[in-house]
Amino acid sequence: MKSLTPEVIRAITPMFIATIGAVIAIAVIVSPNANNAAQFSAGLGLAGTAIAGAAGLAQTGKSEPDFSVSKQGDNLKVETPSPKPADGH
Repeated sequence: MKSLTPEVIRAITPMFIATIGAVIAIAVIVSPNANNAAQFSAGLGLAGTAIAGAAGLAQTGKSEPDFSVSKQGDNLKVETPSPKPADGH
C-alpha cells in the first residue's frame, strides 16, 4: 500500500467526513422512524454539519505567503515573495 504522507491524509480527510455525512443523511431518510420530525431534523442537521465541516477542511491553506530563511555566515537571509504588481487601475 502507498505510504500515507501528510498531504495524502489532508486530501482524504474531507472526502471521508463528507461520505460519513452522506451515509447519515441516507440512513435518516430511509429510516422507519422518519415520522418523528424531531429525529428527522436532528439527523439531517448532523449530516449537514458533517458535510459543512468537510467543506471547511477542503479549503486551500495557501493564504500564508511562503518565505525562506537561510544563514550566510553570521547573518540570516530572509526571502519573501514579491508583492503582485499593480494592474494599472
